[in-house]
Amino acid sequence: MDLSQPTPRTISILSCRGCNDSPNSSDGESSFTKRNQDERQQEMMKPTEDLLSSELNKLSLQERSKALEDLHCVGEELEETPDMILQSLEEFDQVVKAGIYPMYNQAISQNRAYVEDSSFRLMFLRANAYDAQKSVRQMVNHLHQKAQYFGEDKIARDIRLDDLNAEDIQVLLSGFLHVQGERDRTGRGILCTFSHLLGRWNHPSSQWTIQNVIRVHYYLMFHMLLPIPDVQTKGLVIVYYDSLPEGEKLSMPSIYDFVTMKAYRNTVPIRYSALHLCLKKEEKGLAFKNNFFQALLKNLTQYVRVRTRVHSGSNLETLYSLRSYGIPLDSFPVGEDGTIRTEFMLNAWFTKRAGEEARDDEDERFDLFSKDDEPFPIDETMGLPPPDDRMDSVVPDDPMNISVFQGVGHPGEPDPLPSAPAIPVAKDEPIQPLQQDILLGRGAGMMQHPGNIRFREFLELYQDKYDRAQRNRRGKVAAEVVATLTNQGVRFLQVDGHGDWVNSDPAKAEEKVGQLFRSRRKRSIKA
Repeated sequence: MDLSQPTPRTISILSCRGCNDSPNSSDGESSFTKRNQDERQQEMMKPTEDLLSSELNKLSLQERSKALEDLHCVGEELEETPDMILQSLEEFDQVVKAGIYPMYNQAISQNRAYVEDSSFRLMFLRANAYDAQKSVRQMVNHLHQKAQYFGEDKIARDIRLDDLNAEDIQVLLSGFLHVQGERDRTGRGILCTFSHLLGRWNHPSSQWTIQNVIRVHYYLMFHMLLPIPDVQTKGLVIVYYDSLPEGEKLSMPSIYDFVTMKAYRNTVPIRYSALHLCLKKEEKGLAFKNNFFQALLKNLTQYVRVRTRVHSGSNLETLYSLRSYGIPLDSFPVGEDGTIRTEFMLNAWFTKRAGEEARDDEDERFDLFSKDDEPFPIDETMGLPPPDDRMDSVVPDDPMNISVFQGVGHPGEPDPLPSAPAIPVAKDEPIQPLQQDILLGRGAGMMQHPGNIRFREFLELYQDKYDRAQRNRRGKVAAEVVATLTNQGVRFLQVDGHGDWVNSDPAKAEEKVGQLFRSRRKRSIKA
């Protein structure tokens, strides 16, 4: 994108305005009209600038400097050390235990591991500068909002795409909320929204509601942005772009919409590091809707208001100004002529979804369950032999056969029987698979191997724990399964390039266990 245009001629501390007319213009009437329009716009926006200016004046010199640094993309991320994190988590736990929180207790009853997970709690601590009291209060309010929009049965697990309804999907695919594929100069996430879709849920012909917008916002935040540690520690940048086509009337959100969104937004564990309002100099655009900005800014916290910058000018001038604030333009969803660059809309989301679907496809090809060149079984038995035949298929004279898997209880429970010792294997000695071993690979023989049959049954004990875990913690559940079985003397074996059985690398075994969990989960959702 060529941005050789000079910087906007007039820049205030709160707004960046560009001048569209030339002092040597031959069209005097047009120049006069533009100047008159600029004056009206400045008059309309003056109360907004006065509000922003007054907020800055309330800050100390140090606070003001920090706000401007965040705006100009030179701010620092949260400083944290391992000891500080541990201390903050301990304080968080103490505050939780000292309070009475029915919704939190309900989440505990559903999935204790989810709400006690340190990564879940750290999101709230980081969003509140490690203030345990504020963090706990926000977390509890977050659970209430999550219950309101997704149901109380989902408060202790991740929200998935299949939790969104048809109207939610319409909002998602509209691009109204767009996660930019690149982050800004300091690594902060960027969320864009557009005026041509603003308030669409109030249009008589629209099936959208503010609730649809909130559910999509939640999904994007917790699915794409908050899992990134840099976004948690450095914050999020919001870009609001006036994309209304010329001559089209702007739909305005209602007061109810503002109040509803504010109640929800205050429970999202994220620091808003900067807010950029990009306006056109058109009387039907947002630059002449000061009442909207007054309502918007008053519904924001002071922390966000002092990090707000208003950009006003041509599209090229606005883009140039955004670049000076560290926002990359190569993947920015608006072109120099103001058109929406549809090739970038939802690109980051589609890329992420494509990766997940490719991983799911790989899971279905992984064949502890299925046979070569046969469809992936979707019956309730998961391709297991009939129940009466399962135990008979295990060779009875194997001395390890009696204890294997029996010594493993439900997740988190003590083993009722002592663990069997691991089987030593000489470095150069060929490995002969035993009945309790788990064979990684494809084919009916592996599918019907007694160890694989037992393994599929054993996974059922952990499936719920895996499904309830946060996405970034599911790998630990798979690792726990591998470690538990290994301690029972079970080996994960695979065939090497010479056709010999060898011990699988633990990381490879954990990867395959994770694939099986995801395949079982995907199949249960389809059912």
